[in-house]
Amino acid sequence: MRNISLLALATSLVLIVAACGEDSTPVSVEDASPEICHLMLGWDPWAPYQYLTHDDQVQGLDIDLVSAMAKGAGCEISFVQDNWVNLLNGIRNGDIDMLGGATRTDSREEFALFSDNYRHETFVLYVRQGESGQYADQSLRELLKGGFRIGITQDYIYGDQVSELQDDEKLSAGFVSVPITEVNYYNLVQGEIDGFLEDPFVAAYNIKRKGLQEQVEPHAIEIHSGDVSIMFSKNSVKTETVQAFDATLVSLKSNGDYQKILSKFSNYRPKQL
Repeated sequence: MRNISLLALATSLVLIVAACGEDSTPVSVEDASPEICHLMLGWDPWAPYQYLTHDDQVQGLDIDLVSAMAKGAGCEISFVQDNWVNLLNGIRNGDIDMLGGATRTDSREEFALFSDNYRHETFVLYVRQGESGQYADQSLRELLKGGFRIGITQDYIYGDQVSELQDDEKLSAGFVSVPITEVNYYNLVQGEIDGFLEDPFVAAYNIKRKGLQEQVEPHAIEIHSGDVSIMFSKNSVKTETVQAFDATLVSLKSNGDYQKILSKFSNYRPKQL
């Protein structure tokens, strides 16, 4: 992420040659290998967007898209897994270079740079099997007024509609926040909450994997939270790198590679929605 100064490199080579004597063969600046752009990508389990395979490989829709953009930008990436709260702190202090699936907000722009939007995001309310009919005609606001408890993941952005409800002092207590999204499934089944908000692709994957088809079902409430970007740490990533990612995203969409990546994960599309 930092480019080697050619002037400093050339000066160092001259000093080395002088120290070795007149018969020494100088090394040209052109032969020196430039420093490679290397970025640390933080991720938390959120299949099918990002997950760990049985052979410990990080994969997923977001992983594939971000990796393709990084390759086009001339950057190598490595991965670090943690919960979302800790990953955000890593972006703040520069220990982590970037996160996928991030929503741009004013508060985050104080410590982060953002790529162009690369994916649309939607959340659906999930309830216990057989209970969706009880709340068929009610909005989120009406549910919360009636004492409905909604599970959410800490520091996730669910869009303006949910943020407005979270800021309402009379309704905010109805949101039950957990550090890891999969805890919501457990809390729902155990009766600790009455429903939770989840991306429908993620929910379809987890419900099938956990064998919860007979215990969890989607409600009609669907929230379009907006588009997501790659979030970069201002402390470790240059604006030029973000611009290179944006340029690659345009190229991926124009040459068809973007759609090919999306098609790989089409089997995760929930059939019930």
